[in-house]
Amino acid sequence: MSLDEYSYDIDNSESPGSSPEQVKEVSEKFKESIKKASAGITRTQKDEKKAKKYDFLLANFLVKIIIDKKYDSVLENIFKVMDFGYSSNFILGILSLINLEVSNKIREISGKEQISFDFRLEEVGEFDDNNMRKPIKDRINLWIEDMIDATTIDFSSIQNKRNIELLDKDGKVIIIFTAQIISFFLNEANISIKKDKAISISKFIISEVKSAMKSLKIEEI
Repeated sequence: MSLDEYSYDIDNSESPGSSPEQVKEVSEKFKESIKKASAGITRTQKDEKKAKKYDFLLANFLVKIIIDKKYDSVLENIFKVMDFGYSSNFILGILSLINLEVSNKIREISGKEQISFDFRLEEVGEFDDNNMRKPIKDRINLWIEDMIDATTIDFSSIQNKRNIELLDKDGKVIIIFTAQIISFFLNEANISIKKDKAISISKFIISEVKSAMKSLKIEEI
């Protein structure tokens, strides 16, 4: 039995010493409470469904990268941000830079065009943000889009609120993780980047994503 099926007729239930007006007032308050509680349960169920969608996507991706030794260097920090409490959609958005399958899944959800990327320098080059190669710049810009879309489209209000709280409290874990993903991506393109530069870029990107999260209208659960 759900609250939607609850049909106790309080209008016809009078307690000794209660006037008709008092009974009516209690009746209206009771009905309103039931209505609010029922709506709250429905919102919570919808919110959980949204969260689970990304949980399944992340779990599926983790199985694949655990098997692929190429990703061994990022596994520890993936599990660290998960343990810290960041949501699956946020983590997937960050990981989308180093895996096109994840990126294109996010783009499918957001209704955007699928992408490809296979740029790699023949010789090792150093990252220069003042003279960034166009394929790298374009890919990073699309990645930022994917991160924002992953955290703002069909999002879980509960998870969004928690992400913001974690970022406000101490964003160091997610910043370091994002910097590592940037370094991994560039290394795959045969481009080296200094750690402090990767962290600086990471801070900027996370601040952009955080601003997007905070701009959302959060539904009360």
